[in-house]
Amino acid sequence: MPRRSLSARSEAPAALRAGELGTADVTASTVANIGPGIDFYFGFGVVAATAGVAAPLTILAAGIATLLLAFVVSEFTRAEPSAGSFITYVESAFGPRLGVLTAALVAVGYTIAIAAVFTMSGGVVALILGHYASWEPPWEPLTLVFTGGAIWLAAQGVRISTRVVGVSVLVQVLVMVAVCAVVLVDERAVLSSTPFQWSHVSGGLAGLSGGFPLAIYMFIGWENGPALAEEAREPRRTIPRAVNIAVVATTALFVLFAYATVTGFHYDVSSVGRSSIPFLSVAESYTGDAALVAWLVGAVSVFATLIAAVNAQSRMLFDAGRSGLLPRWLGRLRRGADTPVNALLTMAGAGLSIIAVWWLAHATGVATGSTDPVGLYAECSTMGTIVIFVVYALTAAALPVFIWRRHRGAFSAVRHVVVPALGALAIAIPFVELCRPGQPYPYNVFPFLALAIVALAAIYAALTLRRDPTAGAGETARFED
Repeated sequence: MPRRSLSARSEAPAALRAGELGTADVTASTVANIGPGIDFYFGFGVVAATAGVAAPLTILAAGIATLLLAFVVSEFTRAEPSAGSFITYVESAFGPRLGVLTAALVAVGYTIAIAAVFTMSGGVVALILGHYASWEPPWEPLTLVFTGGAIWLAAQGVRISTRVVGVSVLVQVLVMVAVCAVVLVDERAVLSSTPFQWSHVSGGLAGLSGGFPLAIYMFIGWENGPALAEEAREPRRTIPRAVNIAVVATTALFVLFAYATVTGFHYDVSSVGRSSIPFLSVAESYTGDAALVAWLVGAVSVFATLIAAVNAQSRMLFDAGRSGLLPRWLGRLRRGADTPVNALLTMAGAGLSIIAVWWLAHATGVATGSTDPVGLYAECSTMGTIVIFVVYALTAAALPVFIWRRHRGAFSAVRHVVVPALGALAIAIPFVELCRPGQPYPYNVFPFLALAIVALAAIYAALTLRRDPTAGAGETARFED
């Protein structure tokens, strides 16, 4: 056995700093990772075009589906909280082989998804300057600056970075709610319940099925909280509470934003679909020059999402690294701040590499289309989501096995079988929609690419356990109340 492997195992596993975060901190970080600004700004127009005037009803359905998934993760966290989140849960239920596979899928899926956020960190600033100054600077250098700033801030410690995220979330929510208030007060004479009526979903069930996957995308990031468990105070209580509050609050905000937007467009869904950023179009129509604040809030939202995402995702990679499910050097901490700097830098480097390859492919004509950051945002979000949905499904399947094997006295057929089954069913609809035939390039390639990623992850799992049969041993972190 190599000396390096022996020395790695002889060292005590690195531990994140406990007691840094309370319920409010984790809630703010989770809301930020969902991204009430960035996701609604760039996602709602497509939801409205697909689901029709009753788009708020579609978002409400997506919020309920997300709450089912949040319940599954909360049950795991109440039993055995861990920074590894999905990786720990699947490994604890099904063993190290599926644990390594899940770790690989998490690493790939979330890195692809975060590349979308990296892109828009510079893309939003370029859009603002183009809109107000008639000057669109290259977004790529801006992306490097903002991504570097987010990684630097995250490396300073989870408490500092999460407090910055909390302030950012508060600012963006207050501004967006204020815009909604102006719209609804101005249109108070014509307000109606039309957006919440089933009869106004375009195409009925087909329309809901078409808009539902797009609405589900808007909630990706709800899983932020469990990855912060090791640094939270009383994580068995704090994490479930924070995750559920965040999902309920974000659902309410999305529904409010959607209702105000369709009202501001006077229920003309075709106009909503034609607008590049419907909420900002409404803000300009009803608040005039003050809409600049709503545009700036878009940049604030992206930056907050970026910090929250790198915090959570780096901790999942860190936990998998220290347990041997991923390369062990990912499980090292920066001294002083106790932050997983290797995982942070690896994720940032991989995400920026995805952007660089995509840009070069378009710039050289290998791929068709422009280097518009919104295009890359949509492509990375979609591809990353397909892989992440596989992780969700594995986690839902793991809950009944995990509880039965490790906490049999607490087993409940409803809580640990029925609810996970409903959560898996809820993500089956968008998953099928993402993989349906006949989609334009490159979306028609993504399902096959996802299959290849799963196959490669399975091969990686087999090789990892062959090289190190102890990988994943003792992976689950335990906390005392």
